[in-house]
Formats: sequence, structure tokens, C-alpha cells
Amino acid sequence: MIKLFILSITFISIIFSLPTQFISNDNLPLLEIGKTISGSPIVAIEYGESNPVKEDSILNMAQLFTPIFIVDAFTNQKFAGNQAAVFISENKLNDDCYKKIAAEFNLSETAYPIPLQNKTFQDGERFSLRWFTPKVEVILCGHATLATSHVIFNELKNVNKKITFETMSGDLEVEKGQEPESYIMNFPLYSITEVLSNDWKNTDHISEKSINSPPELYKLIKCVIGNLPLKNVYYANEAKKLIVELDGSVNKSQLLKMKPNFSSMITIHPNGDFVKGLIVTIKPNNSKEQGFIDKDQKPFDYVSRYFAPWVGINEDPATGSSQCALAPYYKLRTKVNGPFYAFQCYPDRGAQFKINFSNDDRLLLTGYAKTVVKGKIEC
Repeated sequence: MIKLFILSITFISIIFSLPTQFISNDNLPLLEIGKTISGSPIVAIEYGESNPVKEDSILNMAQLFTPIFIVDAFTNQKFAGNQAAVFISENKLNDDCYKKIAAEFNLSETAYPIPLQNKTFQDGERFSLRWFTPKVEVILCGHATLATSHVIFNELKNVNKKITFETMSGDLEVEKGQEPESYIMNFPLYSITEVLSNDWKNTDHISEKSINSPPELYKLIKCVIGNLPLKNVYYANEAKKLIVELDGSVNKSQLLKMKPNFSSMITIHPNGDFVKGLIVTIKPNNSKEQGFIDKDQKPFDYVSRYFAPWVGINEDPATGSSQCALAPYYKLRTKVNGPFYAFQCYPDRGAQFKINFSNDDRLLLTGYAKTVVKGKIEC
């Protein structure tokens, strides 16, 4: 077995182990030693019996880098769900560095946990946690919290059953689930407000609170849903998330064919001062007939897609924070106190959410996660 250090001249280091035949000089190599990979600034260095690397050289090199993981969240299989990068350092960096790292990975979110109370990632019970998109810091991110919990519990072998993150949205508790690589997150529930307009008539009146629609809102909604039938429009003020419910007859194929014009969304609502994220959702009339079932033929209670070009995310594959709005919305709408089984219908990926409500009226969101990349980053 020959090992490769994949060293970035500028940024990322990833360690791979490959069978000798894949990189032998006698065969056409998948990675040509000493050459950049696919035009990137990443260089492969061969070492093994014929080209040993001294242990102290490896240790010195390791000190230059910080561990980084890329995790698929809200899925029990790799290359599904939503990707998040998790940056593992016990030292706080400045915000500009956090922004640059997030932009370099160009995923919907990069998470930055730091252990508190003079503890480590292995024994800590409390961590600070921040989330950055490639453009801005956000106040809450569900899938990146799930990814961070997975890294701390599964990769770094934290000894606790439950950990707490101190965030801009308050304390968030996460505990290990009963199944491997499953985690239960304790999140806030957003209050739901009906949006009134002459351009639509809500079918369901489920909130005592209401607001008048900004003048450009209907144009924004139509830019996203096209000619699909509109049922209800509601709003979660705490996170500036707009809930756009379509008629229950819309099927999976129709939902997937929906192609918003993201540049037009920004033009119509340029500052994102009212809407930071737009949720399109459906409670299917017949989940099985409409194609909203999982691989085991289990039907979903409601489905959604999530768009947030105002924070640098055209469409998010899996959005835990959107469930902080959708779960209380459907709790009011259906008069059912859970549990709910929900699906985020992102093209070619998708994500599942198991949703319950705690006794103190918070969201208990269960999800799975899978590590897909382990590496080191220089910054």
C-alpha cells in the first residue's frame, strides 16, 4: 500500500490511501506524482518504501494545517442530503478569515465550533458555533449544526451523549440518536404570521397575526413558482423566511421542474430586507400517487424546496432551519402535534427530516449524517 499526501500549494490538504497498482509507474496513473490535479493547485507527493517520509517531517507538516471535514447532512447515504464543511480549531480566527474559508469551499455553509470551559473536542460539553455562507454569517443553520455534531461525536470521539452549542440563536442541544450516525437537535420554533394581499386569497387562516404584503412580493413569488397553483402565503419574522404553500395536487415531477430565475429574484427584492429565504412547500393530497415517498415506500407528510439567493445560496439541498418555520406551520395547519416525516425535494439529492415537538414547545429534529471528506486546511 502506498499513501499519498495531497498537498495544496495554497489551501487544502487531503490524505488518501490507494492500492499500489493505481499509482504504480508500470501503469497509467490516476494521479501523476508531482503534477497538479486537473489544473488545480493541488500536488500529489508519493511516499512509501522507495521514498520514505520521516516521521518528524510529517508531524511538522501537520502542525501547519487545521483539520477540516465535509459532511453530507440529513441523509444516511453519501452524496445525498446537504454538504457542510466543519472547521476544527480550538482557536478563534477573525471574521474575515472565516468568510474567506467559507468562500473557498463554496458550500452553502461552513461551520466553526470551538470548545468552551477549557475543554477539548473530545471531552467538551459546550461549544460556541458560528455558520458562514460564501457571502455572509447566518443566525441559524440546521444542516451545518448536524454536520458539526456528527464530526464531534463520530470523528473526534467526544465522550458525552449530549452537547450544547452557544449560537446567535441561543443554546442548541444535540444528542446522539438511537441509531448509528443519527442525532437529535433541539431547535427553536418560529412564530407564523399570515401574509395578506389582493393578489392571492389564502385558503387556510391559521394564525391570529397577519401583515400586509410588500408590493413586490407577488411578483417575487411568481418568479419562483411560475404557473403552479398557490394556496397559502405565511411568514416567519424571526428568520425572514417566507412560506409559499402550493396546492396539494402538485406532484413531484412538477415541483422538480420549477426553475426560479435567481437574478430576477434579486432584482425584484434587491436588499432581502423582508425575505432572506423563500420556502416552497406542499402537503400532498396523496403522497404515494404524487411520488412523495422514500426508498422504503413510506409517504412524506409534507415536502419543500428552499431558495436564498440573498445570502449566496440559490437553492439549498437540505435546510434544517426551514423546519423551524415549516413544522409549526403544519402543526397549526393540520391541527396535528406531530410527529412529521418531511422531505426536501432538491434535484438529484434530497433530504429527510424526522420531526417532533418537545414538552417546552421546541423542535426536535432528527437527522443522519455521513462524512465524505477528511482533510486539512492551511489558513
